[in-house]
Amino acid sequence: MSYVNDPDLVVTPSYYSGGVPVFAPTMKQFEDFYKFNKAINKYGMESGIVKVIPPREWGASLPRAYTRKNLSRANIKNPIVQQISITGAGVYSIQNIEKQKKYNIFQWKELSERSNYQPPTHRLSDLIPNSTPNSTPSSNANYSTNFNTSTNDVNDSPSKRLRHHHHYDPLYNIDSSQFTPERCEELEKTYWRTLTYAEPMYGADMLGSIFPSNFKSWNVDHLPNILDLMDTRLPGVNDAYLYAGLWKATFAWHLEDQDLYSINYLHFGSPKQWYSIPQAESGRFFSLMKETFTDDYNHCHEFLRHKTFLVSPSFLDKHGIKYNKIVHNEGEFMITYPFGYHAGFNYGYNLAESVNFALDDWFPYGEVTKKCECISDSVGINVKQLYCKFQGIPYKSESDGIDTEATETEAETKVSPAENTASITPKETKQTKQTIKNANFECYLCPNIFNSAQISSNPLFELVSTDLHDSKTHQYYKVHRICAGMFPKELKTSTNSAGDEIVLGLTNISKNQMKLKCKVCNKGASKKEAAVHGACFQCSYPKCTRGFHGTCGVSDGVIYSLENHKPLCKYHRSKKVSSDRYDKLSKISGDNGSWVQFSFNTNQYFGLVLTNNLDEHTLTLLVYPNLNDRIEVPYDFVLTGATLNQLDNSAFIN
Repeated sequence: MSYVNDPDLVVTPSYYSGGVPVFAPTMKQFEDFYKFNKAINKYGMESGIVKVIPPREWGASLPRAYTRKNLSRANIKNPIVQQISITGAGVYSIQNIEKQKKYNIFQWKELSERSNYQPPTHRLSDLIPNSTPNSTPSSNANYSTNFNTSTNDVNDSPSKRLRHHHHYDPLYNIDSSQFTPERCEELEKTYWRTLTYAEPMYGADMLGSIFPSNFKSWNVDHLPNILDLMDTRLPGVNDAYLYAGLWKATFAWHLEDQDLYSINYLHFGSPKQWYSIPQAESGRFFSLMKETFTDDYNHCHEFLRHKTFLVSPSFLDKHGIKYNKIVHNEGEFMITYPFGYHAGFNYGYNLAESVNFALDDWFPYGEVTKKCECISDSVGINVKQLYCKFQGIPYKSESDGIDTEATETEAETKVSPAENTASITPKETKQTKQTIKNANFECYLCPNIFNSAQISSNPLFELVSTDLHDSKTHQYYKVHRICAGMFPKELKTSTNSAGDEIVLGLTNISKNQMKLKCKVCNKGASKKEAAVHGACFQCSYPKCTRGFHGTCGVSDGVIYSLENHKPLCKYHRSKKVSSDRYDKLSKISGDNGSWVQFSFNTNQYFGLVLTNNLDEHTLTLLVYPNLNDRIEVPYDFVLTGATLNQLDNSAFIN
């Protein structure tokens, strides 16, 4: 795929609404997503946000995707209840509380009929036909507005088309004709006046897509862009999210992760109200928010990435901050831009789909972007590596010159099991050294102690006696079977006179293997200290120096390859997946102690399978090592590998 600009493609806004450029392109202009966005980029970079009304022929076939069978995939798991508190005039804080309940889209539609989840009814005067349907809504006085909307904008939403189609269904054929500019302006005032009166509920960040897989052009789940060059899939970043709205469901002021672009398509239902800050105003806006939420800024300088801080348009007016505003109707796209702060709310029941993307114009922003460090799953992208892939040049990490997906901070030396001369110098405090030296341990090769029978009863985590004993207690050391299996050149198994399995050769493990620092638990002996116990194996990829304890690597995406003894870290294992992955995963049972690795955002985990939810294509897991957290993981998150008829780390699956 080539990501190029077309200098002959000139696209200008059809009009401006509330300061926002609105594009109504022809099909020829619209068909190539990347080229079209390159053509309009300068407008979005100024305004922070644009609206795109797709041509009629593009959306002609899309309503066929809105079948009950297709929409049944839109499951709203643990929607957020938004507790909104006012902290000053026009200043609000939002606490998003997960509701431990699951809705399908049909139940969500029923929920929207309740009075607290739908906008207030019309006043009597609103029921009288308006002779000026295209009157202009109020907006920031500094921006001109033109509401000479094209016929696409007024008459061509998916719901309106289907209302005249024999497959009419009230689930997605929502009568949005009530949402005239005047009605939206009235409801906008009601929203800000009653924001704290009732708790909105929002089905946000739901992994999935409504677009058919064969829908090629402007399919939100498959947009050709720079993020295609990434080796990993990140939910919401390069895998689409669905958003199920209700009245007053709110998205607070924020930037996108890594200051990426984002696109939002409103499939059907009530409109969304958007606010955005022009890029030239972003510095002043951030300073105002920093002064308004001082404690939060002091705690985390990237606090606006938390998506919990809201200020009203009147508050911005009071402080002289220019902003844009626009109503987002069904069948339309909204696109946000780097440094384009945005916020908004939903006017009622709807379903939207969103994802991040990147043009090559993003690289200068990506190089200087900062991520929130206080949220464990905040997104981080190796921008330098992505740029090298885009340019088609080799990538070398600054730390060790190794091709890698991650940015490493330590330069280490590859250790050969037989060598004792390599220099490993991890820094540790005296307190840490003392803790390691005197710590109790159950396995000679790792620091982990498993109190759960669900772990210790698994053959791989079972403790096996060795031929080496403690000189003081004269008790023989034990090792986890999985730990012993990572040192095939040094350790052998045999049976003693009683017929019990025994591991031989602990003294063959080199000092450097015992001094290696584990990438997961960060434990390892210092250079000046004799290693007491514990040893790390290393990734078998050439020049890769990453080391792991046998019981640690499972939770960091390591392929163990116990058959061929060629373990690979998460950066060097194949990112490809086999075509039969769902079939393989469907055969896993929750009754026999199977374990799987899975990924969420940029982190990898290990979990014990409790149930296999075949109808939903999910696994219910207990998360290793504490087994305290019970979660439901989609098949797509499970690390399966590319080998047909066999899952990666199949030794963990019974």
